[in-house]
Amino acid sequence: MADTRSSVAGRGGGGAAGHRLLGAVDAPPELATPGSAVALLAAVGEQMEGGHGLIAVDAAERILVATEEARHLLDLPDECDGRTLAELGADYRLLRVLTACRQAEAAVEREIGDSRAVIVVRAFPVAHEQVAAMVLVRDETRLRRLERVRRDFVTNVSHELRTPITAIRLLAETLQKGAVEDPEVAAGFIQRIALEVGHMGQMVEELLELSRIESGQRPLNLAPVPLDDLVETIDRLRPLAEERRLDLRVEVAPGTPPLLGDASRLGQLLRNLVHNAIKFTQPEGRITVTAKPLEGGGWVELTVQDTGVGIRPEDLPRIFERFWKADSSRQRDGEGTGLGLAIARHVVEAHGGQIRVESEPRRGTTFIVHLPAAAPEAAAPAEAAAPAPAAPAP
Repeated sequence: MADTRSSVAGRGGGGAAGHRLLGAVDAPPELATPGSAVALLAAVGEQMEGGHGLIAVDAAERILVATEEARHLLDLPDECDGRTLAELGADYRLLRVLTACRQAEAAVEREIGDSRAVIVVRAFPVAHEQVAAMVLVRDETRLRRLERVRRDFVTNVSHELRTPITAIRLLAETLQKGAVEDPEVAAGFIQRIALEVGHMGQMVEELLELSRIESGQRPLNLAPVPLDDLVETIDRLRPLAEERRLDLRVEVAPGTPPLLGDASRLGQLLRNLVHNAIKFTQPEGRITVTAKPLEGGGWVELTVQDTGVGIRPEDLPRIFERFWKADSSRQRDGEGTGLGLAIARHVVEAHGGQIRVESEPRRGTTFIVHLPAAAPEAAAPAEAAAPAPAAPAP
């Protein structure tokens, strides 16, 4: 990764603070010796929060202190005291930062790292008889990822809103220019406006629902959920499947126990998965929903399998992201918001379960979900509310 940011602070800023760091400490006499100062730095450095590390070097740039986190972030060996960063084969950009810091007698900050991580190092000189400079190391990978997710979210919401808003504006302008005088044309335009408004309303509701699930604002109401109740949820989608000439089947294996979960959330999970299958399965296709107990007990496997357009291998890792639409073959104007599978994933994870997807282009898709089963005597509220054991890998 190329350097993307660097700065040099004047002596009145971070550099001056660095010069005063050890000299300004009003330490007791027993901590004033060079060795005790290094020990103090090591103790302070090891107490830094995760993702933050510290390195101290002497005038010959030999390492006096290198915390475990700093060694990890900079890929340095465990035994590095008394050796220079150059001897240890440290990243050349780190060496340049340290050299620039000592030459300018000021703080220097720069990003280093690669495509997997973003590491920021800040070096500053220290006025001390043993410690010549210090390097603060911090891992900003997670922060940058969150920033990217936020930018993508804003971009996606804007894109999803732009299409219906543009359609509504054009339809309204056409009506204003005289189309309203033709009752048949006007009725069609008004119906289309209503569909677009409904699409936007659905997206807003799903965004709010996703936010509530992620934040835990609405805790799960755990109780035994019979599979028959979930079958009724699926039956509500039969008219839509029949309209598209799809064969919707539900197969529950004998002896499958009730699920331990929130009935409304689990119904939402299955509705989203089945509705997704209906959208991307061609007429005369088949959608099969199955449920069976897993070996060893304690877990139930649900699958939703279709004979639809499938998903490309490179798109599978992102299929549960918000607003993600794999390719043009899986995008249909006016259908869905790109949030259904994201909600499904969060519902499964909230129940302590796991979800994965298997698919091949033009050969269909299968969603596989593992959820905790209710105990045989799950009528007791305390047992029903007990946390589920770790889910087996689906």
